[in-house]
Amino acid sequence: MSERPLNLRLKLFLFSNANMLGCGLALLGPALLFAGVIHQYWLVITAALYGAGYLLGGRAPELERRIEESLTLEETIARLDAIIATAKPHLTDPMAAHLASLRTSIVEVLPRLMESGGGNADLFTVRETVLRYLPETLANYAALPPAFRTTQALKDGKTARDLMEGQLELLDSKMKEIVANVASSDAQALLANGKFLEMKFQQPDFLAG
Repeated sequence: MSERPLNLRLKLFLFSNANMLGCGLALLGPALLFAGVIHQYWLVITAALYGAGYLLGGRAPELERRIEESLTLEETIARLDAIIATAKPHLTDPMAAHLASLRTSIVEVLPRLMESGGGNADLFTVRETVLRYLPETLANYAALPPAFRTTQALKDGKTARDLMEGQLELLDSKMKEIVANVASSDAQALLANGKFLEMKFQQPDFLAG
């Protein structure tokens, strides 16, 4: 993975929850000074307030990226539901709609694929979507500061929110194709879908150049 440019890393820091909360608490230092509450060491107090805010800001919720391959059908669906529940607060309504549609497709097709055996390419594609493509993509998006997602153009003038919505729409569309292909036993189309998803989502960090 290529290293993010310095200006991008700086923007991510400036827009981060930790820095914003730190700056907000740091403003209490001068305010208390002007109010006459504190007199000496106000710079030290201001720096301490920033540090406390930075620590309290914490990190964005982390979505689980790796899980075991030996999950049962029920455990796989439960894991998918947990990923969706964790990601939902970070998503817009259109993103959540694509995610719900994606879940419907997976729940429909996964039992049929698991019954047919664990060695076929179509089952691998769907399981990879649940276990790797989806959680990694959502995790990278959730890790971005909320203000950064909507204000910073990243690619072709699109923000992280625009890119994320496009990725979920694409994944939703391809999973619907897989469901249709399984129903029609179209093995060649299934193989093509599997290769497409592997290439498209092998780099889930859309900020990487």
